[in-house]
Amino acid sequence: MKNLILTLCVSLSWTALYAQQWHYIEIESNKQKWGDWNEPNWLRYFGLDAGDVDHDGDLDILSGRYVYHNPGGSMDGPWKRTVLDDNVDGIFIMDVDNDPYTDLIAQALPNIYWYEAVDTEGTRYVRKKVTEVPATSHINSQGFEKVQLIPGGKEELLIAGNGNVYLIRIPENPGSGEKWPTYLVGRNTSDEGIGVGDLDGDGDLDIACGRRKEGEDEPRQLVWFENSGSVETSWSSYLIGETEHPIDRIKIADLNDNHQNEVVITEERYPGHEPDGYVYWFSNNGDAKGTWAKSVLTQQYSTNNLDIKDLDNDGDLDLVTAEHKGPSLELQLWENLGNASFEKKVISNGKENHLGAKCFDLDNDGDLDIIGAAWDAYQYMHLWRNESSSRRTVNEVALKSKTLRDTLVTQYQGRNHFVIKTKHITYYYDILGGGFSRLIDVDGNDWVSFKTSSGQSYPQGAAGMFRGVPNLVYHGDSNGAGHPGFDQCNSWFENGKLYSESKNKKWKWVWTFSDDHAELEILVADLTSNYWFLYEGIPGGRFSPDQYYYGFDDKGPQSQIHDFYNGESLFTRLNWAYAGVKNNDKVFYMLHKNGTKQPGIISYLGNSTNGIQSKDGMTVFGFGRGPDTNALLSGKNTFIIGLYPKKIDSPEAHDAFEIYLKNTFE
Repeated sequence: MKNLILTLCVSLSWTALYAQQWHYIEIESNKQKWGDWNEPNWLRYFGLDAGDVDHDGDLDILSGRYVYHNPGGSMDGPWKRTVLDDNVDGIFIMDVDNDPYTDLIAQALPNIYWYEAVDTEGTRYVRKKVTEVPATSHINSQGFEKVQLIPGGKEELLIAGNGNVYLIRIPENPGSGEKWPTYLVGRNTSDEGIGVGDLDGDGDLDIACGRRKEGEDEPRQLVWFENSGSVETSWSSYLIGETEHPIDRIKIADLNDNHQNEVVITEERYPGHEPDGYVYWFSNNGDAKGTWAKSVLTQQYSTNNLDIKDLDNDGDLDLVTAEHKGPSLELQLWENLGNASFEKKVISNGKENHLGAKCFDLDNDGDLDIIGAAWDAYQYMHLWRNESSSRRTVNEVALKSKTLRDTLVTQYQGRNHFVIKTKHITYYYDILGGGFSRLIDVDGNDWVSFKTSSGQSYPQGAAGMFRGVPNLVYHGDSNGAGHPGFDQCNSWFENGKLYSESKNKKWKWVWTFSDDHAELEILVADLTSNYWFLYEGIPGGRFSPDQYYYGFDDKGPQSQIHDFYNGESLFTRLNWAYAGVKNNDKVFYMLHKNGTKQPGIISYLGNSTNGIQSKDGMTVFGFGRGPDTNALLSGKNTFIIGLYPKKIDSPEAHDAFEIYLKNTFE
């Protein structure tokens, strides 16, 4: 390879790295509890969330009445603490009012407060009461989620009140002084965890909760509530199964990659002297209103913590649990070996978690770190930095000095990849394919998710093998150049930029990376062959056409579904386009920088003859693709791809995005 100036790190297996891959950081050892200011005096805080409150590119932490500011880099430096003026339990970090600042949501039940930020640094806030939810036996709730259950507007807030689940909608004018609309959607539930996910396969998100059987004091029934599309009446509930002990944490996820979600729960034990608490998952045969099968992951001490994310970047979902009681207080990763077969690996001992063990990429290195708060040892705030691949060099060296001296070469889907990390995006680049197979946001969502398991047959390949960016060359002796999964290219780094060249020398291009976007310049194009530039992936990390929206040039946002398999693609002239999903605050966009409104495509391809009703599939968005798979681009062109950090959910937001493109790239 030409001018190869990087030191290639040997791809290490997850198992080999495991003993040394986590570095513990004590964020705080003097945290106070709720009971230090208000009754009851034994009460602790429940809230724990991460987000960029000070707009420096790193995720900060909210827990109780405290905001912990990420020092950046290795995160070993002091975490500056901002203390809210009131004794509240902060539960969410989010932008409520579309201004340049990041806000907080806090509970002091029955009151729900919006802490409106008034400075970019996230150190000053104005408290506004916005609604009420009934208090629980612990005053505050232990079940809360922010999620897009109803299309349109901001994410809703789900909070478990005194025996019910309430949905809070953020109005268009949140600061009007009017009460935020609040609805009872789930009746007869516990005050513990709430699971959110699509359980009936209809494309919208349902919820799962614990419930007390008649005559019992503890929630040992697991039920799910069907999203009716309306919040005016409570949702119908259906029994999933029963547990041995009280249900605590709940998560909904596809553990075995069969496009049907499972429900995972942990059990709470009090006083917790014995290791008799179960972690279960429940699965069904596609009929969510029918019979569910119960599987046991483990039995251990009270497990009041649960998160489900892809921690080893192998394309399937792993579980993170932590013991709240017991002599070891294990923080555990359950590595998914495929088809929901799990292997336990202990991350840490001796540090208690309660409603913690949550996964975020706090240091922008492309892997997920773990944060935790405690109950018994409430004074401590925990952070485990993930060091699985020694990944800090690309951002710190390549983007600052413009010269790559060290990077990661790893295996993904059995192929060698460069891993490029920026502040907001982690890219996986297939070295021989010359294209991106993964594009991962800071929340761990993979917006491309190329997979070889789908094969190359049509339309089954839409579940993985067809996916990629930019997928340039179709047909001819360079077929597959620019597409992951093919072997048509050589790729290398030179002076901080990523180059690819087809093996027959007829094509050559270069990528330049910035914090939130990447630019592709075509340097050499085969004069005898046209090409296109495509994004073929899954916005937000999941195929959900009913939840997708899109826009281009002077039209958007649109939610019309164009079914590629059934010949319903939209072919139009465009210079730029975006693809978003209603329950995600990020938007993928692409720009033909020197374009003149040449033809392009906007469509969705399912992986079966059911078209967009298929269980899986991909978007097909791009420049220079006409009907009948005609490639229309030629010569030298420049393109941009990136993630825009705000939902585009109105014509005004569409116009603001257009201004962003002009200000950034013209």
